[in-house]
Amino acid sequence: MTLLSSPQGTPERVWSLVAGLSALGGASARATYDALLNPGFGRDGVEVKAKATLAADAHNAALSLALVEGARDQINLVATLPDSFAGFADLVHDRLIGLASGDGDAVILEGYAWVVVESDRQNGMQWIYQAGREEFAELANSGLTGKEMNSTKAVAWRRWLAFLGLGVPMPTERSAPDFPSPAMRILRELERAEIVAGSTLPAAEFIALVARRMPYLDRGRLFTQACQRIGHAAPANRLSPLLSAALRDLHDDQSLRLVPSGDAADRVRLSEDASHAIDAFTTVVVFPGSAS
Repeated sequence: MTLLSSPQGTPERVWSLVAGLSALGGASARATYDALLNPGFGRDGVEVKAKATLAADAHNAALSLALVEGARDQINLVATLPDSFAGFADLVHDRLIGLASGDGDAVILEGYAWVVVESDRQNGMQWIYQAGREEFAELANSGLTGKEMNSTKAVAWRRWLAFLGLGVPMPTERSAPDFPSPAMRILRELERAEIVAGSTLPAAEFIALVARRMPYLDRGRLFTQACQRIGHAAPANRLSPLLSAALRDLHDDQSLRLVPSGDAADRVRLSEDASHAIDAFTTVVVFPGSAS
């Protein structure tokens, strides 16, 4: 079982499940646990249960993330849970980046790394919206180890990416793929790295930090792996369109300040965007608006 083979095991359902189990002391009889998953409701004096697949997929997703374990009669929580949904996203993110290639759930971030690399190969992100669901799944499999992606799994995959802060739902078209922006996760990882507000980092040091904490982005381990899988040589001195767009967004909302002045030898170039003034930077000021 994997997260993508349990498509109704949404992040919200899994969080509700494990938070409920935690409230019960971290262990529960199977019957009580099953009631957490599918408590039912009354209608005209008759108890009605939700679809069994909703509960089963939430349980299987929790198992796949190694959050719970159980036998026939009892289920135990085996992870220390954070106290918020945002913290739960951090926990899941950390587990996913720690997976070995070949693990069933590694496809989530390996697939995202492929999107980053493919955006670099095609010099933009328009292709994401030009491909139909089946075609997109086939394209994604070119950057994976086999046939891990299909049109059904792609929906669950995008849902988990959005939960992790790696995608933004399109507001105008519900059926359109999410915009694959890592901006929110970049912010979260900078906060978790405890970078002091107002700190200035050299461009190369900043990109290396992002690549360590988010290895599916430029120069990271999964990014490099995706390049090898599709035979793409990423430019050494220019960032991908996907990461470039995210950094420009963070610059515009003043979460970061990309500073273009300085020695040209130290500059990191962004992918071209004629509508934006920043096309390269030598240093980055982190959380400039929060500095005391």
